Amino acid sequence: MAWKDTLLDATFRGVRLHVLNTDDQAQRSLVRHEYPYRDGAEVEDLGRRARTIHVQAIVWGKEYETDLRKLLEALDKPGPGELIHPVFGSITACVANVSVTHHEDEPDSARVILDLVESSPDVPFFAGGRSPKAKAAGNADRLAGALDWLKALNLAAVQKWGNKLSATLSQVARGDLLGAARGVFSEAASLAGVTLPVMPDFLSQGQSLMGTAQSLVSSVSALASMPDVFGQFASLSGLSGLLPRFDLGTAGKSTPYAMTPARYSGTPVSGPLTGEAAPRPVVVVPPVAESSTAPAPDMATAAGQGRAMAAATLNLASAMAVASASSDVLTSQIAAPALTPAEVEAVVGVSRQRFQDVIDEHRAIFPTEVAYPIAEQARTAALALQDLGSQVIRLHPPVVAQTAPAPCNLHLMAHWLYGDFTRAGELLRLNPGLRNPNFVAPGQVLNGYAK
Repeated sequence: MAWKDTLLDATFRGVRLHVLNTDDQAQRSLVRHEYPYRDGAEVEDLGRRARTIHVQAIVWGKEYETDLRKLLEALDKPGPGELIHPVFGSITACVANVSVTHHEDEPDSARVILDLVESSPDVPFFAGGRSPKAKAAGNADRLAGALDWLKALNLAAVQKWGNKLSATLSQVARGDLLGAARGVFSEAASLAGVTLPVMPDFLSQGQSLMGTAQSLVSSVSALASMPDVFGQFASLSGLSGLLPRFDLGTAGKSTPYAMTPARYSGTPVSGPLTGEAAPRPVVVVPPVAESSTAPAPDMATAAGQGRAMAAATLNLASAMAVASASSDVLTSQIAAPALTPAEVEAVVGVSRQRFQDVIDEHRAIFPTEVAYPIAEQARTAALALQDLGSQVIRLHPPVVAQTAPAPCNLHLMAHWLYGDFTRAGELLRLNPGLRNPNFVAPGQVLNGYAK
């Protein structure tokens, strides 16, 4: 495919550039080791130097002075900025030289020549034309769109079911159905410790079932919020713990969604408890088995249908709330990554499990033609969140096995590995199964970033 088919709109710090040509140069940093009375040299390659990007652009038209002023203001700002290269996409670069030329034969125009120097290490050309922040925003928008569709499809399905059932129910059966539905919300409010919202008759007002569920979930979300000192993962974990899965059956059981790294990947438990204890063998905590089989609802009775509809709608509202909160946290990680890969896996894994349960539950209570579009949007939402999580994980260096060279604690280990003892907390998060962070045995293997 020719570059003319994928050409991008060039900008620098958001200001449009009408590019005439580009010239991109790169040099290797080489060290020559030469010896007396020997021909040639040993050459050591220390890596590629920062790329130099030469851009020639033109500003023209009746408003060219205004456009030129905006461009020069963007170029005068200190520090790195985002350059959208017309061929190679997003590049973080600093301005080295600027030249503005006016010619007598070209009135109402100016030629601008820029020399920019790449300011981010380890960034390949052809990065897809979009910055990490833009890609994260795209995945977040895709998730938000799928969640809006899920809400609309659930409202339509419940409304259709309520209209069909309302004409055939007796007053006693209607009371049993509404009472069973209110029982689900009462149980959820009691478990979370929040006030039970007012629940109208959803047989005549189909939207009230989702409205009540979202009102309850919003109260739980406000309760689960924690100060920043505890970290974003702690807030998400608290929210997930307060929003369990309620069975569709009449048994009335609930299953919590524990957001812990060990739930989705085996966690090694290793290391001595004290400085005197002998190293113990590594014990691997297996992942907790998750059952994707939806509980069988009792759709033969009015009370069974009421509980099934209320539980399915509440579980959907919970899945949407957790996914939306997870999206906000993962998007914020693009600018300042702080979650470990295992924590990101736990965040994404919990939401994916919730959406899988939503699919199973809606298949169990609705006909295929009604459940299918709901399942498709749930899949879309889960995939968008998974792509966002993968993007965050790729921001970190690879996680490798690091061996302790001597008895130490995590602060000393961080100093040995990175020359920065303040990264001890990072090592602790990467090794949640460590028995005691103050005693690391010699030869003990820990997870750590490669750099």
